[in-house]
Amino acid sequence: MFIRTSFTDFYLSTQLPAIDAVIFSRFEKKKSKMDKVYHVKDSARSIEQTVTVAGFGTMSQIAEGAPTVYDDPIQGFDKTYQHTQFSLGFRTTKVALDDDRFGLISKLAGELGRSAYETIEVQAANTFNNGFSGSFVGPDNVALFSTAHPLLGGGTQANKPTTDVDLDVPALQQALTTFRGFIDDRRKRIQVTPETLLVPGQLEFAAKEILGGAWKSDTANHTINSFLDRQDDGSFNKFVVWDYLTSSTAWFVLGEKEEIELRWYWRERFSTVHDIDFDSRSIKTAGWMRFSFGWSDYLGLYGSNGP
Repeated sequence: MFIRTSFTDFYLSTQLPAIDAVIFSRFEKKKSKMDKVYHVKDSARSIEQTVTVAGFGTMSQIAEGAPTVYDDPIQGFDKTYQHTQFSLGFRTTKVALDDDRFGLISKLAGELGRSAYETIEVQAANTFNNGFSGSFVGPDNVALFSTAHPLLGGGTQANKPTTDVDLDVPALQQALTTFRGFIDDRRKRIQVTPETLLVPGQLEFAAKEILGGAWKSDTANHTINSFLDRQDDGSFNKFVVWDYLTSSTAWFVLGEKEEIELRWYWRERFSTVHDIDFDSRSIKTAGWMRFSFGWSDYLGLYGSNGP
């Protein structure tokens, strides 16, 4: 007991604040792109659940004195978010602490922070990386980006082109036109404003050329860049480059973050725990986090996987 207490007082009280400072410094060094894409919430439950509901159709014309026509909502697709726990740690011996008090600690602690950041970004990007695959279906039993999302009131709807296309001016114009045509499950028009073009690193300069200038990028003529002044929706000139997108040709258009159903639930945000291995007189440091993520609805999302 005397040895453990002495060790704790001497090392934990002086070393651990420095360890944590380095861990979180590296964790926060690069700003996450996940929270630019997902609607992030904290969770106080073991699971989170959502359900879609199709509201009412349009009103019917009736004659004077005729009774009202009644309609019923339709319960839609359920989605359960099951939190997953992630952890990683390292051990540092007393000898290492004695001989290299901060050099080794800083490297190991920094790597733990980077591992946490990398895990979050890789997991979050998988929604898009798997978004065209029939092996990763959502609540409506099709891929996130599909030409045949079922409507509860009958029929289907697409949020991708029939044939995948490269990112260029006509393709992006078609994407924004598709946004204008989105309907809900009872075939009423919905108003989701396209806000962000999401691209991998390989398409960074193409995105900048299309959206960044006052003139249309695919012609030598002085033709205005119509993305910068759209009727009712204002400018569409915001793009996000996400290096964790694995396809070099896939690109996506996202509606306003608060209006789309890309969800990320934090059950336990990244934190660290320290303890002492009494027999070996070493410090153990572990990082923990627990979260769930995914999509409850495809509306307000559009993607092309490239040719």
